[in-house]
Amino acid sequence: MENFAVLCPELAFKIEYYADAAAYQDSVGTECGQLCCCTGSREDGYVLAVNCEWLLEAWQHSALHGLLSSESFTDAFVISELSVLRYENTALFTGAEGYRHLERLKKDILYRCIYRSLFRTFCEYKLAREPEFGKLLTLLNMTTQDVELEQLVKYLPQRGQLEALQVFLKYGIIEPQGDSSFYDFMVPLALTAVRTELQNLIVVTDLLTEWLQGLRMTSEITPVWEQKAAAAGTAGSMSVLKVFSEEELYEIVRKEHIRELKAKMQNAASQTGKLAGVGRMVSRSGDTSQFFLDIVRKYRREIGELEYIFKQSFTSMKIIGAYDGDVNLKKQQEAYLASKTAEESRVYQYYLRRKVSVDIMIIRDVSGSTYRFEREYAEALIEILAAVNNFDGIRTLIIDFEGGAKVRKSFIDKAEQTSIVPLSGGGTNLLPAVRLLQEQVLKGKRRLLFLLSDGEINDREQAERELNDYCRRNQIEMVKITFDEEDKYGYEHTTIINLHRFLARRIIEKGATY
Repeated sequence: MENFAVLCPELAFKIEYYADAAAYQDSVGTECGQLCCCTGSREDGYVLAVNCEWLLEAWQHSALHGLLSSESFTDAFVISELSVLRYENTALFTGAEGYRHLERLKKDILYRCIYRSLFRTFCEYKLAREPEFGKLLTLLNMTTQDVELEQLVKYLPQRGQLEALQVFLKYGIIEPQGDSSFYDFMVPLALTAVRTELQNLIVVTDLLTEWLQGLRMTSEITPVWEQKAAAAGTAGSMSVLKVFSEEELYEIVRKEHIRELKAKMQNAASQTGKLAGVGRMVSRSGDTSQFFLDIVRKYRREIGELEYIFKQSFTSMKIIGAYDGDVNLKKQQEAYLASKTAEESRVYQYYLRRKVSVDIMIIRDVSGSTYRFEREYAEALIEILAAVNNFDGIRTLIIDFEGGAKVRKSFIDKAEQTSIVPLSGGGTNLLPAVRLLQEQVLKGKRRLLFLLSDGEINDREQAERELNDYCRRNQIEMVKITFDEEDKYGYEHTTIINLHRFLARRIIEKGATY
């Protein structure tokens, strides 16, 4: 799937797909999960390993086999893991409250079970704003079970209520024969938790835990249940998932609900598509429009200065010759005076401002190694776009690259409607971006290319050789920019604060070329 990076715009991560289960186990170890697992840290970046062989086998036995392609099924697992990074690992629990929550996840089995049940649905609800991701996560949550959670719950005296909580969160079902007092207490709190913010989810987890702990006084307590539950697993965001077949799903969801559930699943699947490649793209026009406007307001002074430089550099004057008798009132008056003074006829010269004709191309590195500067890179793009947005004769193109490449803004797209957000994740291959650039039709008399990267590119030598040849053939002036501290491979260092001065200096140095 393209655009996985927008799921975790503030984190660096890469996805590794293993076609062979043995290679997957050698890489991550069996203790890290059967189908996929995530390792790493916020500081060093995350690595998501995907076991494609076992995922294919799981898909073949899954209730989703007739609804989703194997590729979409794999994407769903990736989304489930990345949603944890987006909504939990980026929360950065700090202070006394955050410390208490993390410690309680490790020590309180009941608290952990409630939190993890709520958290899966919380991620699903949050991603509903991005349908291509949200629908896949909804389908996956309906047809899978967190194995560690299942093992923990079966040892707890409150397992009946916990199973009712999970069925309600996953399928929206309230069992008539269930504990009515628990439903009365749980339903409004659970809905509030999954539909608001993570802090509220933690508060609701605490409230439900206190309520269910009161049942222990009247429940039959197995003396060793705590030791068994503690041995079943530890707190952690990544775990093994059990995939339900149609028969198992039928047993979980009662007869009276199965038809409604199947209709809901078919509706969600039809919106994501049954074929590989459907639902590949993500539209974030609302989010990106707001991000664009915020950055324009933030750098309005720098944008104004850069706009002035562009106006002076990209606008040239053409000398126009005129003779006596031309249809020009001023020239006619001068010619009349010349006739009275018996002066010879002569050529008159005046200047006409020529139309601006410039193509500006920007290639942005959004690989995992750029995570430190992902926001600054996005701000730099918007600063340039905003500075030239009012010039009719200036066209702009933006291409992002990591393992692959994507045209983020074509020459005909409006600047404020482009999908420009902070991104980083994946490999670093420039060649796909060069190939995309070669497909573009250039029209500007002056052509500028800004390459924004840290220079750490896997195919750098070959890609830059092809890029240099392309620029030479098409009279393109290339400027290689980095926000990293050290200049290397021909990249020039600057900062987002000084970007407008840096660009102004480079443009003035090159002069107006038509």
